[in-house]
Amino acid sequence: MKNDFRLSRIFTVAAVLIAGLIGGCSTLPDEVTPLTYTGPKQNVILMIGDGMGFNHIKAAEAVYGELFLTTAKADAEGEVTTYSRTLLSPTDSAAAATALATGSKTKNGQVGQYKGKVFQSATELAVSLQMATGIIATEGVEGATPAGFSAHTSGRDNADEILADQLKSGINLFIGSNIKRYRPLKNEIEKSYFFADSLSSLDWSRDKIFASFEEIPLTNKGETKPTLAELCTAALDKLSENPNGFFLMIEESHIDKFSHNNDLFSAVEHVKAYDNAVRTVTEKAAEIGNTIVIVTADHETGGLQYNGETKEQLSDKMYTKTSHSSANVPFFIYGEVGTTIPAVIDNTQIGNLAKSILSASK
Repeated sequence: MKNDFRLSRIFTVAAVLIAGLIGGCSTLPDEVTPLTYTGPKQNVILMIGDGMGFNHIKAAEAVYGELFLTTAKADAEGEVTTYSRTLLSPTDSAAAATALATGSKTKNGQVGQYKGKVFQSATELAVSLQMATGIIATEGVEGATPAGFSAHTSGRDNADEILADQLKSGINLFIGSNIKRYRPLKNEIEKSYFFADSLSSLDWSRDKIFASFEEIPLTNKGETKPTLAELCTAALDKLSENPNGFFLMIEESHIDKFSHNNDLFSAVEHVKAYDNAVRTVTEKAAEIGNTIVIVTADHETGGLQYNGETKEQLSDKMYTKTSHSSANVPFFIYGEVGTTIPAVIDNTQIGNLAKSILSASK
C-alpha cells in the first residue's frame, strides 16, 4: 500500500508539473528585448533555410568545400534560439515562421496568430507602407514558412484558408512550385493575380503575380523548372522598381524534407543550392543598394551530428532523429544595421528587427 501511495503521489506531482508547463505554454510572455534599428529606412530580404542547422553547413562544406555562408564577411552573425510556445517539444515551421515574420511567439501549428490574436507580419507592414513585397519558396507557397509571412490561420494544414488570405493580402509576388495544387485553382487565383506556370508565360510587367512551377530544382531544367537563384534575381529586378522600397522572403524548403528522411546527401545538395541563392541575393542587394539581407533558418531538423567527417565518411547515420531538434540555428546579416547584434538572439528578434528597418522614418 505504501508503494502504491508513493507511486500515486509521484504521478500526481508529475501531472501537476506537466499541467503547469502546458498551462505556461498558453501564457508564455515574449521575454526577449526587441532589436531596435535606428538607421535610415532600407529594403529587407529575409532568407530561410528550412531545417538548416550549423552541422548541415559543415557537412555541405565537406562535400563542396567552403561555402559563401562561411567565407563571406557578414556584418553580424551568430546563433538563433527557436523555441515556440509549445514548450514540451521543438518548434515546428509554422511557429518558427510566425516568430520570424511577426516578432511574436505562437504554438506549433498556428500561423501568424496565437489563440485568435492576429500578429502583423513584416510583409503586411511593408504593404501598408506601399512597399513592394514578395514570397518565394522552393515548395508551394501554402507551406508553413511562406504562410507565416502571408496568412493567419489556426492550423498550418488549412491550405484553402491560407490561399484565401494570400489572394487578398496585396503582396505583389508569390513564387513557388507544387503546380499540381494550383493549376486547378487558376480561375480563382486569376481574380486577383496574374497566373504563370512557366518562365515564358511569366509577365513581369504585372503588378500582382502568382507563379507556380513543376519544380524549383538544383539546376535549371527548363521552362517549368527554374532554380531558386534565377527566380530570386528576377524577383529582385521587379521589386526594386518600387520607389518606396521592398520586402522579400525567400525559403529553401527541401533541407528540412530530406533531413526528416535522414537523407544527408540530398539535404546537403539543397544547402548548396541555398548557399548559391544567398550569394546571388547578397550580390544583387549590393547592386541595388540600401538593402539588408538577413540569412537564417527556422529550426534544425534531424539532430544532425558532425565531427569533422570527410566527404567519404559522411553517412545518413549522422542523423540522430527524424524530427526537429531544439538546437540553435545560424544567422548572418549583410548590410549595416546600425546597432550591435548579440551573438545569440531569439527568432522573434529577427522579426522585430526586420519590421524596425522597414518602418524607419529617416
